[in-house]
Amino acid sequence: MELPEEQYYGLNRIFLSLIGLWPYDDIKTRFIRIMLWLLICSLMIVTQWIKICISTYSSDLILNILTYNLLLIACSVKYITFFAVCENIKDIRACIRSNWNSLKDNQENEIICKHGLYGKLFTIFIAVSFGSVITAYILIQYSPILFDIIMPLNTSRPRKLLFDGEYFIDSEKYFFVISIHMCIGLLAELMCATATESFTLANAVHAFGLFKIASYRMKHVLDEVNSTMCATKKYFVTRNKLIAAVDFHRRALEFSELLRTSFGPAYIVLIVLGICSTSINLFHVEVIEIIKSAFLIVVNVIYFVLGNYAGQEFINSDTLYYNTICKTNWYNAPIKTQKLILFILQKTTKCYKVDAAGMFIACLEGLATSFSMSFSYFMVLYSV
Repeated sequence: MELPEEQYYGLNRIFLSLIGLWPYDDIKTRFIRIMLWLLICSLMIVTQWIKICISTYSSDLILNILTYNLLLIACSVKYITFFAVCENIKDIRACIRSNWNSLKDNQENEIICKHGLYGKLFTIFIAVSFGSVITAYILIQYSPILFDIIMPLNTSRPRKLLFDGEYFIDSEKYFFVISIHMCIGLLAELMCATATESFTLANAVHAFGLFKIASYRMKHVLDEVNSTMCATKKYFVTRNKLIAAVDFHRRALEFSELLRTSFGPAYIVLIVLGICSTSINLFHVEVIEIIKSAFLIVVNVIYFVLGNYAGQEFINSDTLYYNTICKTNWYNAPIKTQKLILFILQKTTKCYKVDAAGMFIACLEGLATSFSMSFSYFMVLYSV
């Protein structure tokens, strides 16, 4: 069987490797990439805060800078979080390989392969979505120059940088130098957002597959039981099948917990930054700023939807396992097996939920709360 890392998680490996977060790469290469990424992104953030510090107070200036700065900070938080748990990435890969090696039949292979494909498609979707937004931003920055070439006027159209920042040089004279730095910074942030989010989501989808396999095994616990079998043989057959189903459910829970403990704590910070960013982006009134803000809102919406979709799917997958147990023809099983089924049923009554530092539960209700809070804070800003 082809290793899942290459067949379904190859893109995740490439993206993480490009920004120095793939733990299996050469340590010197990783160090250079990490230092380069931190240098580029820290300069992006610092130049904007310097602009706030040395400029005359203006609420419009602060809002314009925070529009981008909050997302830059969010990406930096995500990057630092992944760097801190790089060893956990090895554990995640080892768990995936162990799970694939524990499959027993073609149906289970089909389930896990299907979810591996879903994870790969989500990775492509995130890369294309975020890449389209960054491309649109770069085109907006250079649109006056492009229009001067396509439809020239008597005078050159005014050029404007993507966002405010203090470089201590003439921004008109060194427009291309500054704009290239901004583009490089945006591409670095794009790679960080794509690599980290796609990796997390692809592994979450793998966890869904584990829950589905556990449900599949539980559904077929009594398939080999018939009236001609003696009670002892019935018990041993059903017991072994129950053990196999419970084992995969345990694997699903342990893998989900590994993901939650590795990446969950940072999400509460990212949620707060995302809500604030969305609220501020709704506040702009100028046409060009509205267009740019619309792209950022799309990024925030994608982030909120995918994150809460994953949380809701954890709930749905574990609930499916519980419902499958409830639908089992337990009355055809031996008494000892019925007691085991009852015990498992009691243990799985409470469905598994993913939370961010115990303060936010990712689910559809959490998605509605995020949108509601974003709009509420926008109304507060609008009323001031």
